[in-house]
Amino acid sequence: MRRNKRKRILIIAAIMMTAIIAVGTGLYFISPGYLFKFGDKKGAAAAEQFTGGRLNVVLLGFDGDKHRGATSSVFRTDTIMIASLDLKTNEVSLVSIPRDSYVKIAGLDRYDKINHSFVHGYNAGKGEDKHQNGIDTVIRTVEDFLGGIPIQYYVAVDMDGVAEVVDRVGGVYFDVEHTIRGDLLLYKGRQLLNGRAFLVFVRDRSVGGDFGRASRQQQILIEAFQQIKEKGKLRDIPALFRSLQNNIETNLSAAQIAQLALIGMKVKPDQITSHVFTGNSQLAASGGLNISYVVIDEKKRVQLIREAFGMEVAERPQPVLPAPLKRPSSPEPSPSAPLPSAPLPQPDELEDGEGPSAGEDPPDEGDDPDDGEGLPPEDDPGGGEPGHGEGGEEPGEGEEDSGGPAEGEDPDAP
Repeated sequence: MRRNKRKRILIIAAIMMTAIIAVGTGLYFISPGYLFKFGDKKGAAAAEQFTGGRLNVVLLGFDGDKHRGATSSVFRTDTIMIASLDLKTNEVSLVSIPRDSYVKIAGLDRYDKINHSFVHGYNAGKGEDKHQNGIDTVIRTVEDFLGGIPIQYYVAVDMDGVAEVVDRVGGVYFDVEHTIRGDLLLYKGRQLLNGRAFLVFVRDRSVGGDFGRASRQQQILIEAFQQIKEKGKLRDIPALFRSLQNNIETNLSAAQIAQLALIGMKVKPDQITSHVFTGNSQLAASGGLNISYVVIDEKKRVQLIREAFGMEVAERPQPVLPAPLKRPSSPEPSPSAPLPSAPLPQPDELEDGEGPSAGEDPPDEGDDPDDGEGLPPEDDPGGGEPGHGEGGEEPGEGEEDSGGPAEGEDPDAP
């Protein structure tokens, strides 16, 4: 009896999903943008220019997984990428914001790294749902950074979700340009990447830092999109989202996802352009420590927004950070004192760059001194930050360029 009831429920669910997809398909042929909400943000000049022709979806990649989730409850958005789709021309712009970008945090009177915006919202948000407070803060921070251009939808995924999605589509063939040492050893050359290998690739910053990583993430996502499309699996995307709800979060409905899959079938590779905001890495004093930030070039920010979104936004004053702390120099050794010696590295340790050999446990990110830095504390989420041209205030909360509390530290911890 119970089995028959379960079978009826599954049949009803399948019929409902088929109906939703059918409705989405029908609306697509009537009007591709019918199901979507566009620029409804009042007061933002750039938002008012969006009248239904362009759809902006932000992809948020969290630095959490099941293993880290056992000891932490909040993580950082280390990947922030906007996919901007022109529904009239089917042109797509992929726009990445480096995770260490020094930005104004929405709703707070402070500046910080953009990948801390989720934690700030999680700690300081007024709603009961702390997670949603964090998501909302990230979106509003991104919108402000873009000069008021609206982000209508989001897709958030953790590291387990990335690996599972890739495995479910059968992996991705990609030409890896350099050997990467992560959770596994990824050799140079074209190869089929499963979910675990894909994750190692998209997290690597050993070449080009965060700018290089953002560019490579865009390259492999475009390649994955094209391969999924060639396999005829774009139509399976709605079902894939439905089956991965534990690891993927979005405010897109099933009908909207189905419609985006249909639109994707018409997008050609040469209609996709890639953009990464650029700037300079700078150290700034904070709580007696030196913190590394990326200060985005304002002229290039305005130019990139014009190229990627077709919008004109105002240029802002170039942010100025306080000078880094001067560390006391180490005393020179006495001429009579013997110099410390260290064992010479073996050839296999130097092959293709420094890093752990295959089978060794690597650090969380492995190639950036900022990894492992502390997250914004709950007791002072709105602490003072230098604004444009201000000096002498601290841009962080007791974080250091290396070391600090573990990555993904729970903000509720005492």
